Amino acid sequence: MRSGDLKHKIIIQEKTSTSDNMGGFSYTWKDLYPTRAAIWPIKAKERLDAMKLELQVDHRIRIRHPRTFEVTADMRVKWFDHIAKTNKYFNVISIINIDKLNVMLELLVTEEV
Repeated sequence: MRSGDLKHKIIIQEKTSTSDNMGGFSYTWKDLYPTRAAIWPIKAKERLDAMKLELQVDHRIRIRHPRTFEVTADMRVKWFDHIAKTNKYFNVISIINIDKLNVMLELLVTEEV
């Protein structure tokens, strides 16, 4: 992939918990990895009624493989959409290590609404 294809600025975020000093926890999102990305809108839907598994993917995001940590399905992607002039958030559903070379990752994500 050419570096010019990675034209969007995104931030991979991880969920952190902090004590509320009353025995509970509150969750916030911490910026972990700012990077460049290619983003494609797609539509995919998988449904398995017997096991109540439902998966919906609506975007595909490609990034360079981060060397310092592993991207997991517990993370999300923050992206400022310049057309809509708003932040968009995507929950990571699946991570694909392209050609298993640790060079590029493809994230299959669903948009938070």
